Amino acid sequence: MTADAVDIYDHDPVYFSLNEFEQHEQVKQLIDQIGSIDNQSVETVNTNEQTDVELIYDQFQYILNQYQEQPQLLDSYLPNMILRLLNYIEHGPNKNHIAGSLLHHIIKVRGFKVMTTRFLPHEPHHLIVVIKLIDRELEENSSSENAWATLYSLFVWLGTTCMVPLDLCRFDSKSSKQTTMVQILNIYKRFLYNSVYMRMVAFNIGHFMSRQDSIRLLCLNDYLTGEIFPILEKYDDKINDENIILRITASLQTVSYIFKFGQRLNLIIYVESLYNVLIDKKILNARRIVIRRMAYKLLQKLAMILLPMPKHGAAWRYRRGVRNLLDSLTLKKNTSTATTMTTTTTTTTLKSSSTLNGHKHETNQDGENDNAEDNSNVPSTVESIIDLLMAGLSDKELYVRWSSAKGLGRITNRLRKSYAAQLVSHLCDRISTVALLSCDHYALQGGCLALAELARRGLLLPERLASVMPIVHKSLNYDEKLGHQTYGHIVRDAACYVCWSFARAFDTIDFRSYTADLAGMLLCIICFDWNVQCRRAASAALQENVGRQGEYFPHGIDIIQQTDYNLIGKFDYCFLTLAFALIKYYDIYGRYMIEHLLKYKIIHWKKETRLLTSQLLEKTSSTYGTIEEIYETILLPVLDRCLDKKNDGIARHGLLASCGHIVYGLYQRFQKNPNECQRLSELRENLQNKIANLLNEYRLQGYLEGYSGDLIRPSLCSFIENISRSIDYFRQNTDDICLSNETIDCWQTIIDECISNLDDDVRQAGLNALKAFSNAFYSNSNSSHLIDRYLGKISITSQEHIRQGFSLAVASLPSQMLLGSKTIDKILDCLFKLIAITNQSQHLIKQRKDSLIALCDLYENTHFHLSSPFSNQTLVNKLINSFLRCTRDYTNDRFGDSGRLVREKACSQLVRLLQLINENSQTKSFLTLTILQNCFCAILTNLCSKIDDLRMNSGESIIKFLNIPFEEKIAHKNELNTIFLNQNDIDWRNSQIVFTMIVQLLIYDKYRYVIWSNCLITAGDLSNASQALYTFLKTNKSNDYLINLLLNDLEKIFSDQRIQMRVIIPSIQACERLLSQSTFENYYEKHSKQLIQHWTNIIQSLEDILTKKLQTINNNPTLYLHFIKLYCSLLQFNNIELKNLSLIINS
Repeated sequence: MTADAVDIYDHDPVYFSLNEFEQHEQVKQLIDQIGSIDNQSVETVNTNEQTDVELIYDQFQYILNQYQEQPQLLDSYLPNMILRLLNYIEHGPNKNHIAGSLLHHIIKVRGFKVMTTRFLPHEPHHLIVVIKLIDRELEENSSSENAWATLYSLFVWLGTTCMVPLDLCRFDSKSSKQTTMVQILNIYKRFLYNSVYMRMVAFNIGHFMSRQDSIRLLCLNDYLTGEIFPILEKYDDKINDENIILRITASLQTVSYIFKFGQRLNLIIYVESLYNVLIDKKILNARRIVIRRMAYKLLQKLAMILLPMPKHGAAWRYRRGVRNLLDSLTLKKNTSTATTMTTTTTTTTLKSSSTLNGHKHETNQDGENDNAEDNSNVPSTVESIIDLLMAGLSDKELYVRWSSAKGLGRITNRLRKSYAAQLVSHLCDRISTVALLSCDHYALQGGCLALAELARRGLLLPERLASVMPIVHKSLNYDEKLGHQTYGHIVRDAACYVCWSFARAFDTIDFRSYTADLAGMLLCIICFDWNVQCRRAASAALQENVGRQGEYFPHGIDIIQQTDYNLIGKFDYCFLTLAFALIKYYDIYGRYMIEHLLKYKIIHWKKETRLLTSQLLEKTSSTYGTIEEIYETILLPVLDRCLDKKNDGIARHGLLASCGHIVYGLYQRFQKNPNECQRLSELRENLQNKIANLLNEYRLQGYLEGYSGDLIRPSLCSFIENISRSIDYFRQNTDDICLSNETIDCWQTIIDECISNLDDDVRQAGLNALKAFSNAFYSNSNSSHLIDRYLGKISITSQEHIRQGFSLAVASLPSQMLLGSKTIDKILDCLFKLIAITNQSQHLIKQRKDSLIALCDLYENTHFHLSSPFSNQTLVNKLINSFLRCTRDYTNDRFGDSGRLVREKACSQLVRLLQLINENSQTKSFLTLTILQNCFCAILTNLCSKIDDLRMNSGESIIKFLNIPFEEKIAHKNELNTIFLNQNDIDWRNSQIVFTMIVQLLIYDKYRYVIWSNCLITAGDLSNASQALYTFLKTNKSNDYLINLLLNDLEKIFSDQRIQMRVIIPSIQACERLLSQSTFENYYEKHSKQLIQHWTNIIQSLEDILTKKLQTINNNPTLYLHFIKLYCSLLQFNNIELKNLSLIINS
């Protein structure tokens, strides 16, 4: 076997729905290969390659891992596989451990409990065999890394053989000093306190101690009183010794299994002692989760031992349907026939045994079952245990809460009906008072889990649904934020589990009155819940309800097809696409979903949820319902809530954003059908008055100040933006202003404050609002007052964020205002100053970045107008040169290479500018071949960067550049298209892929120097770039002309008088790497003199650099190392002149 044969096993398997065990023949072959392995390959070898043993195990593990979600598909093939492996364990010398590791993996996939009870051989003689095999393994004490797996597999087999219904005394041997029972018990005791075997050994001991001969020979009594009780009595919560903690955990788990499998009469005498230990030692309050969990599991087992189990469970249980499908169908047919007959005949007597709606009721005169056992005298210990389990529902750990919930369900199944009713009533009261009122999410989740467990077991009767469903409703909507965290999702997830269990528990007739509300709530969770686990849990609950209660779920099949498990993983899809599609069933689900949005999501603590709510309300307002209904039930109530003094900043943020979007949705609807509503004028007038006074009222009430004001500023801008975009909705004619000057001035002030805000999101929201606001109210204005004010603030302020905001703001004003006010030249001068790099402005990175965007916006805003200054070629050339300078911004400050932000934006905006120039027939001729070539080379320079973000931005810019239909074609356009455009979805962040493409341009004269110089810089720090260069040069090693040109360019790089240290060091490192890999060896054999001359010139240039940059190098002595490594690499050429020159410089 070779490594190539198992390359596919190096990756994790893809899990999907399987139909059968398709690789069973391949697995058999792998098991058979164990016999062909020689003894040496089993031993550990110190090689880097995998041994045959490892290859077999990897393939076996890969195949079986695909069935972890569906292990039952293996069942029919397991007996044969297990017998083969056990044969190797028993008879195969030096092959037992590889067989044991494969068997252990089967046990891991299928589960040790299932394997113990079903698949392993269990003939009586196998008991002695497995004991001998375990003794052999313990005596050998093998150092193999798989020895533990072999022992584990043998212990599982031992658990199976111990279940034989024969007295173990029959297996005793006279030659043995110990009985078989003692041997087995000693083996278990030895490995019980090992964390690897603990759970499985505890399971086996539980079965072992339930044997009648163990009880008869007092093994159970001796083990509990002599082994377990002393360990538990030593418990102290202050103990931190891991060994003691492990022994206590193992003891609790073992006792739990003993009480699970043992008989009630044999164990009832130990209940009081164990209960007292748990209470006295406060084990139920242990800090360790695993101890607390095991203690609660044991606690419920104690109660079940005290309560006798009815033969078929509680007689009063709700039984839905029958297990057999044929019987169920026959029952439905008979029921329908009986229903038909009752329409013509009247029954005067009631049968003692009747079947109705699929559940069986056997009642007597008192309403109780005749066969119900009278356990009215419930022991006081059981009552205490129930109280403790109720308290466990509020534990901080999920495992404890779930264990407590299951325990309550199991105990309730052994109680009489009246006592069980009290328990359910107490549980509901506890959830309502403790959990919901005090916002205890742990207790609320635990209560929901308990309700689900009761429903699954038929212990929650239909008459209790009236008191339970309000709790489920509140739990499905529970979403409280505590500080910076929220725990409400665990409650909603548990509530979805309750809904799932109700679908399986109740018949359609008993549950039909609750299905409508339940469907609406589940759809709201699926569409609007921010937690993906809750959405998927609600989807599963909805599918279960549609499948079992389908006739009362309208459009159920259509809905579950849209609520796919994978699709609902995307929050935006659920909110904007899925919810919008479901609201089309308006009368059934739409109203409920909209009410849910208005009540909960519009004021949700999560900002993303509030914004998505506003967008969905916009789409809904433009499509569904009547306009009067939208005004009366949605828009006007939301506007009134905006001024409610009880709201905080979060609520106002959501309400304001939604108001603006709803108005814009109504405007879109008005454009499609202006005559849809007869009362539109009246409604619009009322709406206009409320809108005009809203933000004025906010300013008067002080809502715009402080932290609350900072929260709502983005929504204020969104509100202004959407109202401005919808201004024609309120106008009677095109010249109508609609809003008073006071309102306009208020809105302008708010926008100006947001534009100069320190927060980038608020500033961007203000700019978006200004664009829509100015188009609505300043589109025909020639006044320069606003522009002069903005330019004045730019020139006066020393704060960078204010310059950023107002430079972008002035460029976004309407073109009529910009060109009519004759201030365009002032704006251009101001923006050119902002992008200039001087000693004073060098550190203002964000200012230059946003000024580039402002220049491009300004050009886009005005270049089509006749009076545009950009019809002048000189100005266009100046603009392009400014962008080109910014592509070479290598500003370095305390944050590192901060100039990369300017270079990124310069590349993307340069391509945008070229596209705009090319779109205008009057200016496209300005783009000469020289300009286009310089622009393309500038972008290529940044594409060679070692920074992933810059490389990705430059790569996307190159794709856009090559797709622009310029009149002039840059050099080698077709070849560039082949390299960059013929590949789909290039991962520009992957340096290996990108540099492999880039180095192909080295053969073209127009791009060679740019690519060579910049790749050398990157190759000094990035191994992928260095490897790409090395591979290219090796491929073209016979191209002497190209190698000579590259060496000439290398001389130019180091002889450049303007060379900087950021270029020198990485370039020297890259040269040293290429020389150490004998890249120029082939060229040296043919043209040794030329190569020596090139490197002599380069060394002399480096000597000049050492002299000029001496002070810089002395400040960082490690830089000498790079020069020394390069000189040492040159010694490989065995040239005396070159050696002497290098030695002189080194000395």
